Amino acid sequence: MKYIREVENIKAGIFSSCGIVAEEQRVEMSEKNQQDYFKIPDKCYNWSGVRVSSNALTKFVSLYILYPLMLILYFMIIYNIRFKKNISDITEVFISISTFTIITFRKTLLIRNGSIYEDILKKQSHYWKYYMFGKPTEMKLRKSMEFCVMVIKFLIASTTGSIIFHSIISPIIEGKIVLPQPCWVPNNDPVANDIIFALENIFYMEGTNYLVVFDGLYLLMTANLKTQMILLRKAVASINFREDEKTTWAKLKEYCEYHKFLLRIHGKINKIYSAFFLMTYVFTIMGTCTPLFVIFYEEADMVLLGKSVFIALILNTLLVMTFIPAGELEIEAEKLSFEIYSINWYETKNLKIRKFVLFWIMQTQIPVQMSGGGMLIVNRPLVLQVQRIAYSLTSFLAGLS
Repeated sequence: MKYIREVENIKAGIFSSCGIVAEEQRVEMSEKNQQDYFKIPDKCYNWSGVRVSSNALTKFVSLYILYPLMLILYFMIIYNIRFKKNISDITEVFISISTFTIITFRKTLLIRNGSIYEDILKKQSHYWKYYMFGKPTEMKLRKSMEFCVMVIKFLIASTTGSIIFHSIISPIIEGKIVLPQPCWVPNNDPVANDIIFALENIFYMEGTNYLVVFDGLYLLMTANLKTQMILLRKAVASINFREDEKTTWAKLKEYCEYHKFLLRIHGKINKIYSAFFLMTYVFTIMGTCTPLFVIFYEEADMVLLGKSVFIALILNTLLVMTFIPAGELEIEAEKLSFEIYSINWYETKNLKIRKFVLFWIMQTQIPVQMSGGGMLIVNRPLVLQVQRIAYSLTSFLAGLS
């Protein structure tokens, strides 16, 4: 009997050890997978040459050769409007300006804010793990991150398709080299035309990379920040003042510090994208005006109409991708603020804890919002406001014509 009991104890120990090992493996795998969502934009960021940690050769080519050429080509595209007299030609130039603004502005901000990007990405490792509050919560948070990865893959597929059409299919159909975007060609020189064609295609490919990095990182960083606010809200809801006061006090300090940490991350994201929010707002209004004006008030061929509608759809899609995540963050921050406000601090007799909670509640009264250049609040209602302003502006311009 003694032998049987010893065997059973050994078996129990083995199964217990296996369970611990399995749990440790699950936790390790979960932690690893949490960083995997950033793989695609991280690789593109390394290839871009604008990252602080990029190798010297890639950085030299990107910053000191391609970037000046991009700026020169951008100003040549803008200068081209001087030679256009009718609405059709001006519309085509505007489409070109919009396309290269999307590319140039993103690269400029990536260069300018490289150190802030590195700081935010480094601090992702300090985030709480998705599995902290059980499997259902973990799955919900992962679905949110997986959706962002799916959007990034869609961006890659759609922009790659656009490059193939403009660079390969269109010249074959036309039977000659056609510039993907109308640009001023000095003296209409064929050699200059070929050089501009090559440069536009290079910058198209660069633009795809920057779109994945700039917009992809924004989507993932805001989504990940939202998951952390959800986890913090659940942690705050679990506070019980009937527990030991030392334990409660330790939890309150930890959660408050983590809340401040998340707000600092939010502020850094806003610092990077503030000017971009304003640019997106203005260009989306202009981009939406163009097809409306062409459709309702001017005669235009189907090709021009298709191009103008296409660029308007792109700008509005980027607007939604930009403003909706910011609005979602604001909503989640409000929920967290309400959860902190709902803490039953009056159940404790400890004056220090009461004061701490009250001061924390006061701090949460400041709205957690993204701003565009300090001129507009980035949220979901702004998406509809853009459409109303565009329609009103189109009506006004039509009245002047």
